[in-house]
Amino acid sequence: MPVPPADVAKLFATFDGSTAAYQSLSRTLDAATAEWPELRVAVLSTCTAEVLQPFLVVEGARRGLRLKPWFGPFGQIEQQVLDPRSALFAFKPDIVWVFARLEDWAERELLQFAALEDAARAELRDSIIKRITAVTEAARRNTSASLLWCNFAPPRLPGVMSAPGLCDGRSLTAFCNALNEEMSRAIALVAGAWTFDLARTISQCGASRWTDSRMALLARIPFSTDGAIALSRALTRVLRAVLMPPRKCLVLDLDNTLWGGVVGEVGAAGIKLGDSFPGNAYVALQKAALALRNRGVVLAVASKNNEAEALEALAHPDGILRPGDFAAMEIHWEDKATSLRRIASKLNIGTDALAFFDDSATEREWVRAQMPEVGVIEVPASPADYGAALEDSEMFDAPLITVDDLRRAEMYQQQEQRRALQQTSGSVDDFLMSLDMKVQVGPVNTETMERVAQLIAKTNQFNLTTRRYTHAELSSMIDAGAVALWMRVTDRFGDNGLTGAIIALPEDDTGLWRVDTLVLSCRIIGRNIETGLLGVLCSEVAKRGAHTLKGEYLPTAKNELVKDFYPRHKFAADDSDGRLWRRSLLPLDSFTIPSYLHLTYAE
Repeated sequence: MPVPPADVAKLFATFDGSTAAYQSLSRTLDAATAEWPELRVAVLSTCTAEVLQPFLVVEGARRGLRLKPWFGPFGQIEQQVLDPRSALFAFKPDIVWVFARLEDWAERELLQFAALEDAARAELRDSIIKRITAVTEAARRNTSASLLWCNFAPPRLPGVMSAPGLCDGRSLTAFCNALNEEMSRAIALVAGAWTFDLARTISQCGASRWTDSRMALLARIPFSTDGAIALSRALTRVLRAVLMPPRKCLVLDLDNTLWGGVVGEVGAAGIKLGDSFPGNAYVALQKAALALRNRGVVLAVASKNNEAEALEALAHPDGILRPGDFAAMEIHWEDKATSLRRIASKLNIGTDALAFFDDSATEREWVRAQMPEVGVIEVPASPADYGAALEDSEMFDAPLITVDDLRRAEMYQQQEQRRALQQTSGSVDDFLMSLDMKVQVGPVNTETMERVAQLIAKTNQFNLTTRRYTHAELSSMIDAGAVALWMRVTDRFGDNGLTGAIIALPEDDTGLWRVDTLVLSCRIIGRNIETGLLGVLCSEVAKRGAHTLKGEYLPTAKNELVKDFYPRHKFAADDSDGRLWRRSLLPLDSFTIPSYLHLTYAE
C-alpha cells in the first residue's frame, strides 16, 4: 500500500468529517497527490450519484489512491455498457462500479410483492440475474477494467410488507438474500468482476441513517451525508483490496496485547485470560488473530520478554494461540525494529509485508520512525476494542481467498523442515536432489487466473519487471495471443502451491517474442526452478512460430536478486544498461533443465 506523503497526512490532521470539509479537501488533494498514479473510476447508477465525488476522492486519498471519478448519465447502465463508442469507454476506466437499486429495476413487481406466487418470484429473480449477466459480459467484451456490482439491499417500500421485524422465507429480505447469492455466483464467472456488498454497507451504517427521504424525492439521491461517507469508505476500501496486496504477516506483542498483565511480574498463572473481562477481551483478540491465520495471514511474535516465561504463558489453558501457530518468534530484550527485520528475513518476505500490533504507543512510534514501510496498527486504549482494531486496520483485506492462501501457515511450517534439511546436507546440489521436487507447469485458465493475478501483485523480489495485472487484464492478454503459464511445486515435505508464473507476448510477426512477466514466490527461491519454467515457455512459444525470445529486466529497490537471470540463462545483452536481453530458441534442446527437477506439463 502506498503511504500517503507527509503533506497529505497533514491535510487530514485538521479534517473534521463535515460535508464542507470533504468538498474543500477534495479540491486541495488534487495538487497534493499529483504524483500519485491516477485511478479512473466510472460510476453507473440508477440514482443520482454525482454527489459522491468529493467523498470518493477524500476517502481514496486516505487509502493511498488518487481517484478520478466519472459519473454516467442517470439510469443509463445498459446504454453505456452495450455501446463500444459510449462515453463510458471513451473515459477509459480502470474500475467500473455499477449501482443499480432493486426498486429502480423492478418497482412494479415489488409493489405487488406480497401477492406474488413462488413461480413469479423465481421468474423475477431469474430476469434480474440475466440482466446483470448480460451487462457484465458486455462490459468485459469492451474493457479490461475491473467490474464492481452492488448487490441489493431490501428496499423500504411502505405498505408492501407487514411486521418488518419478522423474516420468513417469503419476505422481501429473504428474496434479496437469495438474489444476492445467485448474483455473486454469476458475477464470479466473469474475469475481473466482483460483487460489492452494498447490503452490508447499509446495515453497518444503519438504514435510518443511510436514507435521506427528502433528497430521494427531490433529487433521486437515496443516501444521506452519513450514507455517502459510509458508501465511499466501503468502496475505496474494496478498491484498495482489489488493486493492492494485503500485508502477509501480523506481528504481535505479548504482554498486555495477547494477554493482560506482564508475565515476568505475575507469572503465567497470573496473566488475564478467561471468560470474564478483561481476560475475555484478550481471548477475543487471539481468536481474531487465529481467524486471520486460517485465511492465510502468517503470525509472528515480537516481544521484550524472557523466552521461557513467554512460552509458558502461550500454553495458558484459557488461551487460543499456541507456539505452533506462529511462523517466527523474536522473544528477547532487543528493540522491536530489530525483531521485525529478523522476522522478515526468516520468512523471506519484505518488511513492507509486515503489520505490527503492540499495545505500547512508544513501541509503535519507534517502529514508525525506524521502519516507515511497516504497517503499524493503531491500538485502542481498551482491550475490548483490540479485535475490531485488527479488522478496521484494513491491512489484511483481499478480494478473494485462494486455496494457497488457506495453506500458507502449513507451508511455512514445511519451510522450516526444508531449512533443517539444508543445514545437514553436504552441498546445495545434494540438498536440491534430496528434496525430490516435482514441478508441474500449465497454461493459465479460469481456475488459476485469480491466484496468478495475486502472485503477480504480491511478488517483489523475484519479479523481473514488476508489472501488475488484474484478473481481467490477464484474461485480455491471453485472448490477444499471450502465452501465460503457471507453475506448482511439490517436494518431500509437501505442496508449495502455485508459486510461479510467466507471460510472453509476440513482439511482431517475424518470430520475435518478449517475456513480459516472470514471478516466483519467495518460498521457492534458490532452487533453480525458474529454469524449468523458462524452458517450458520456450517450448510453448516455439510451437507458435517463435524463433527468438527477448527478455526485460526492470530494476527496482527490491528485485536486485534477479538482475543476472538472463545472462545466467545464456541470453545476450541487447542494450548497454542490462535491461534488454535476447536468445535464439533454435535449437530448443540447447536449453538444459536441471536433472533434480521432475517436470511435467499439464495441457
